[in-house]
Amino acid sequence: MAIEDTLLRQRKVLAEFGELALVSDDLEHILDEACRLVGDALQTQLAKFMLLEDDGLTFLVRNGVGWTPGVVGNVRVQALEGTPEHFSLDTGSAVISTDISAETRFRYHDFQRQNGVQAFVNVLVFGATETRPFGIFEVDSRHPRQFAESDIDFLRGYGNLLGAALKRSKALQAMRLTEEKLRESERHYRIAAELNPHWPWTADSHGAVMSLDQRWYDYTGRSPAQTLGRQWLNATHPDDKIAIARLWNLSLSNLQPFDSQIRLRKLTGEYRWFRIRAFCSLSPGGQCEQWYGTVEDINERVQLEAALRDWNDRLEERITQRTGQLEAEQHERALAESKLRQSQKMEAVGQLTGGIAHDFNNLLAGITSSLELMQRRIDSHHYDQLSRYNSVALTSAARAAALTQRLLAFSRQQSLQPEVLEPRRVVAGLEEMIRRSVGPSINVECSFRSNDPIKCDPNELENALLNLAINARDAMPGGGALKLDVYRCVIDEKSSSEKIMPAGPYVGISVTDSGMGISAEIMSRVFDPFFTTKRIGEGSGLGLSMIYGFAQQSGGQVKIHSTVGVGTTVTMYFPVVRRFPSPLKSAKPTGIEPLPPGSNETILLVDDEAAIRQMVAEFLSENGYRVLQALDSDSALKQADNAEHIDVLLTDIGLPGAMNGINLADELRARHPTLKVLFITGFAEGESLVSVDATTRVMTKPFNLTDLGLRVGALIHSADGSAGSH
Repeated sequence: MAIEDTLLRQRKVLAEFGELALVSDDLEHILDEACRLVGDALQTQLAKFMLLEDDGLTFLVRNGVGWTPGVVGNVRVQALEGTPEHFSLDTGSAVISTDISAETRFRYHDFQRQNGVQAFVNVLVFGATETRPFGIFEVDSRHPRQFAESDIDFLRGYGNLLGAALKRSKALQAMRLTEEKLRESERHYRIAAELNPHWPWTADSHGAVMSLDQRWYDYTGRSPAQTLGRQWLNATHPDDKIAIARLWNLSLSNLQPFDSQIRLRKLTGEYRWFRIRAFCSLSPGGQCEQWYGTVEDINERVQLEAALRDWNDRLEERITQRTGQLEAEQHERALAESKLRQSQKMEAVGQLTGGIAHDFNNLLAGITSSLELMQRRIDSHHYDQLSRYNSVALTSAARAAALTQRLLAFSRQQSLQPEVLEPRRVVAGLEEMIRRSVGPSINVECSFRSNDPIKCDPNELENALLNLAINARDAMPGGGALKLDVYRCVIDEKSSSEKIMPAGPYVGISVTDSGMGISAEIMSRVFDPFFTTKRIGEGSGLGLSMIYGFAQQSGGQVKIHSTVGVGTTVTMYFPVVRRFPSPLKSAKPTGIEPLPPGSNETILLVDDEAAIRQMVAEFLSENGYRVLQALDSDSALKQADNAEHIDVLLTDIGLPGAMNGINLADELRARHPTLKVLFITGFAEGESLVSVDATTRVMTKPFNLTDLGLRVGALIHSADGSAGSH
């Protein structure tokens, strides 16, 4: 009868705990109740759940009942040889110890002895599909005890329920984090839409308006029922209504962009001028799918233009009749024109949304899609194609990082890495890539008339040449000739001011096409940021601006010569340097480079970003280093106090708390004078904050792990007194 009572009691506890694990989202309450209920089921005084921490070795007594104060939430033990936890992980099954005095497989912990533990039984807690346990669930007894087979079966089932609860809690936490990020993204989108002076709207293929920005309804005071479809025309001025409807129908019939200036009635009864534009989204078969448009308030601009027309019409009369007021009137006209130009510039800046957002969305789509496919293959245990998806994600991430670096270089916040090189070797190395980029209809020719060295960033020089080659290709849709020329020239004092370049010898690198050429009107704006003649989404308008900024930062200049119908030549000028060029870097290999292994050197890794810290620590550990991890300066100093020796401090510059990475390095070097430091930073200006020498290096995020390994190895093996910088 006692056995039946025990089984009944255990089933009751399983049912009660199972219901709690299913309905409750409070993990703390679930774990506390798990410890309490198991004592009722097995009639013991002590129980605890020990959480396995990220290092895979340390267990924290996270929850428990019956223990003296100071145990739960504080005691940590490591699964070292000779401990019950090591025995549990090693055997992978339930561990039963019936009497401490007869136990020879392992030793009890001090906190167990202090709490009078004489026997225990434990099980590893796994999720349904996990290979790594969440921790150990253990029932302890203050008296020697023989645990029945039914007790073990009960505890295994109990552990499975607990594992499911932990896995469910982990999934809920990840889901809430994702929801929070989504809400934040939506908030940013709403703010961006409100800051955009253009009101977006859409219409179906037949011209019926389907959606309009809320600002339309606030301005007109009309409801959606009074606006959608063709009802929006009723908000126009009576004198404009028929003409606007005719123009809209014309665009619907020929699928050409709609662009018109009309007067719209405000809620208060007054009329203001607006510019309404729309373009048609076509299917692959050339059929109209939907119209996308904007409404822009141009009332001030129209008034300015009307004033300008009026002033122009009456200018001669005013000169004749009011000669004394000519200067004042000209001043007013200049002010009006300045306002108009500023308004047009702001319109051009708005083009940034289409180009850059399009590029980043494409890159993010490649990354997320690859990672999703990798996860699907992992879930289905198909690992043969993981490398291909990983390669796609890495390539997209590298392109996104390169785009960010180009934008920062344009804003003069991204420091270039200039080196002495021979430009003819750079051009020769790019020749094949340029041929493939422009296609077989364009004949590519290279001419090398100089072997003088220059000093600039080789990656940015390659980007500039590729950008110019692609621009030339777009200017020759029917094919043509593209010539790249490297030559030496001398700028004398007479032409120095004209070319805005100091006198002296230069290397000219020119890219010449036989395309359509550039008109004088467009030529004056080609270096303006975000100016482009391409359609929205096909270019950001940053290409020539970034080339101009790169040449300027390299001590050079950029000049353009173009004849409409003949072609265009873009020439970059770089000062000749006297130093011998370093060997040209070869292209990066497609695989992972083997690294020389470490010799158990100790590296203190400090970064508040858990993902970076985890990946870097795992990579360095695999390559033979002993890695200590910290998320801020306080925990880093504690790690340093407990370590016998530290070879390298690998730290982010921007850290939370009282000390940043630079202050942390100063503090640790006061304790360890021979300490070597590698700073990693995502700030564009990070490299300017640190003095680089033989024992100090800086590396910019994002970085390649292989490059990081090479940097760490070079730093460890560098002599303290050696000179140079990276």
